[in-house]
Amino acid sequence: MHKFLKMAMDFCCHHEYDPKMEYHLCAIVIKGGSVLSVGYNKHTTNSFVEHYSSLTRGFNRDFCLSTHAEQSAILRVRGKIDLQGCDIYVVRRKWKESHYGIGRPCETCQHVLYNYGIKRAFYSIDDNRYGIMKINNPAEEYNAMANDRIENDIEFMQAV
Repeated sequence: MHKFLKMAMDFCCHHEYDPKMEYHLCAIVIKGGSVLSVGYNKHTTNSFVEHYSSLTRGFNRDFCLSTHAEQSAILRVRGKIDLQGCDIYVVRRKWKESHYGIGRPCETCQHVLYNYGIKRAFYSIDDNRYGIMKINNPAEEYNAMANDRIENDIEFMQAV
């Protein structure tokens, strides 16, 4: 397991979360081997979260209107530190079972990470495995998928 994921796991275990939260997430922003910020998920929201949740398509609005760990980590340092080229490490833990699960950044968080210049996300898959995702512009990917669907619909309509 990567050392920064292990660090995020340790932070996740020792942070005091809202007891009503089923999942605990921790995100660490890293640049040049140094920790720049640590963030945790929470039920509260703010204008930053609301702005980015409006970009999300197909998700439960309540899910999007909570502060995700990635957003929390960005909020702590935005405007103070240039985040271009940083990596982020995200872990997700089901608190009652103490097992780690998939901490892959959601579409909303991908928008946030992309807009702040974060290039890669390392995320927990389970207690022993992790994944790595390159942060691309989610809006471009969504538009490409929408265009493909439209072209398929047009071809379908022409075939009838």
